[in-house]
Amino acid sequence: MSALALPAAPRRWPAALAWILGLGGLAALLALQIESVQAARGVHGGFGFLFQASGFRISESLLDVLPEDPYWMSLAAGLVNTLTVALAALPLATLLGVALGLARLSPEPVASRLAAVIIAPLRNTPVLLQLFVWYGLLLRLPDARQAWEPLPSVLLSNRGLALPALHGWLPQAASLIVAMLIAGWAIRRRRLAMDGPTHRRRVLLIRVAPWLALAGLLLAWTLLPAPIVELPVRRGLGLQGGWQPSIEFATLVIGLSVFHAAYIADIVRASVRAVPAGLVEAGQALALSRPDILRLVVAPNAARVALPPYANQCLALIKNSTLAIAIGYQDLMAVINTAITQTGLALEGISLALAAYLGLALALGGALSAWNARCARHGPGDLHGARLGERPALLAALAGQGGGRWTRRLARTAVLLAALLAAGSLADWALLNAVWRGDAAACAQAAGACWAAVGENLPLLLFGAMQPAHRGPALVACAALLLAVAVALGAGRLSGRIRAGVAIAALALAAGALSGWPWGGEAIGPLRWGGLLVTLILAIAALLAAVPLAAGLALLRRSSSPAGSFAAATLIEAVRGVPLVTQLLFASFVLPMLLGGGVSKFSMALAALTLHTACLLAEVLRGALQAIPPGQMAAARALGMGSALAYQAVIWPQARRIAAPAALGVFVGAVKDTSLVSIIGVFDVLGAAKAVVAGTAWRPYHVEVYLAVAALYFAASLALSRVARAMETGRL
Repeated sequence: MSALALPAAPRRWPAALAWILGLGGLAALLALQIESVQAARGVHGGFGFLFQASGFRISESLLDVLPEDPYWMSLAAGLVNTLTVALAALPLATLLGVALGLARLSPEPVASRLAAVIIAPLRNTPVLLQLFVWYGLLLRLPDARQAWEPLPSVLLSNRGLALPALHGWLPQAASLIVAMLIAGWAIRRRRLAMDGPTHRRRVLLIRVAPWLALAGLLLAWTLLPAPIVELPVRRGLGLQGGWQPSIEFATLVIGLSVFHAAYIADIVRASVRAVPAGLVEAGQALALSRPDILRLVVAPNAARVALPPYANQCLALIKNSTLAIAIGYQDLMAVINTAITQTGLALEGISLALAAYLGLALALGGALSAWNARCARHGPGDLHGARLGERPALLAALAGQGGGRWTRRLARTAVLLAALLAAGSLADWALLNAVWRGDAAACAQAAGACWAAVGENLPLLLFGAMQPAHRGPALVACAALLLAVAVALGAGRLSGRIRAGVAIAALALAAGALSGWPWGGEAIGPLRWGGLLVTLILAIAALLAAVPLAAGLALLRRSSSPAGSFAAATLIEAVRGVPLVTQLLFASFVLPMLLGGGVSKFSMALAALTLHTACLLAEVLRGALQAIPPGQMAAARALGMGSALAYQAVIWPQARRIAAPAALGVFVGAVKDTSLVSIIGVFDVLGAAKAVVAGTAWRPYHVEVYLAVAALYFAASLALSRVARAMETGRL
């Protein structure tokens, strides 16, 4: 066997070298093409523009940047804004997510179901749409003179937040950090000293170091000037003093916190349910109290399970902060977009964005990976026993119900009454006092929702700016596409061939309605599409194109060729680490240069969505392929099957069943990601909603319009989620 394996090794080097040379040559050709197009437009490439005056001001940042300052200072201010949003949103999302996750684990059915009702719409609607809803709700707040004060010296108005500001806090904060580092080092070294012989003087230093750090901290805080707290106050027509972030900043922080809290809640719930039940029973056998078991047993083990998916949510929150470009907040991506528009240096600007966000992803991912390695240093724990999720009685006993029976009943009644009051107020606004028909004047006199804004503008939402003569074929195409999706995913009683046949026939009907063949009608090209039609075609086309591309990337990454595996891994990790907004802007700026112009925005958006979805799906398929025992391929080869036939008959059917739930999760994300194409000017259903509220007549009712669009995405995501559960249980 070894003699047969030896000659194969030298043949790998020419293939690897060919891969490297081919990829390098392709990248060089693409860069030369972009530079030639920029030179033809009179744009000289390079990063020298970073030292030129930007010509615009950063209106809100911790760094004061003026128009005469260079571009690099504007980019630095944008990066500071991105980090500020992330640092403000991450703790809020974590706290809210933990609270919702624990509520989902509560033995009280009212609290558990209420948390589920809150989480479901947050998970199944696009984050950009939620930001628009929050923006509209914040604009409905009172003005600065009548600002709402939820906490002392915390004011909230339609101009944004007003918070107490602390001046002169840097020296005290630096001394506190140094003292904490010294104390932490001393405590760690003291624990290590207990495990082995240590010199007496070193032990003495370890014991004295925390007290020295405390004395130095007290001395620093005594000698340094005390920080000054500046409180915001109402004065004149506005607010003065304190820290006053804009309403765009408040929208980003609130929207991102609430959106990612829904995912963190599911992470918390799953991680607690994954704690081995034997560890909890061992704690009970040692006579530990319930709080001690929660603190010493459940929390550490749950944190170890939750850390990797929590790290993904942290990275996703940083990437989603690029949506600031859609609501007018000057974060890093918005500043880069402005710089590209002014200078025409698309390749350089996108390169800066890629480097910045990949750097942030690597830094945060590295820190969280180190933390994960520290948490997992004692091994994976019990891998064979039952989990808390499999022992409902033990989980309910561990969750506990503090207080007596009457206290629990009063708390349950209070929660139920609060939920009923909230539901009643919502029903009163959305149904009883709502206006369903009429113009904007009728809505202005009502106290409820203005659903007439949706009804009166329904043609614009469905068809965008399409001509009336084209709306009939567009409606037929939409109905056919919805039928194809419903049959392909929902008709579980039909055989696979019948479902495939009906779906193909429905797709052919949609294509015929838009092309005019064979009825002889006028062809409707992508430039004329709009509204719901664009959203449906984008979602379906991106998913259909992403599946074979994802399969190819997954196989290439698992291949024995080092260069091919490295190329696939580089592409997948680069696409996963860069925000989709950046990829859309890359397609919008760079693809016309590579292809010589004439590329529609629809094609740009489709290319970016397809590549993004394919890279996410490739990792799901790779995990499914790794879960299949190697003996399956060996058995297929023993039966005389070739590689292609073995994959078709043995490997892929099993991989499909394993990957189905996670793959449909990627599909749900892809459907929600179609809402981002409006950033580059594609007139989808969200772009049509923005056009509706852009008019002065319906502008006060943007919440109703965005909620109607959110209901559409929620229905699609919920249907896909139910299909995922059916596949997981084997019912489909």
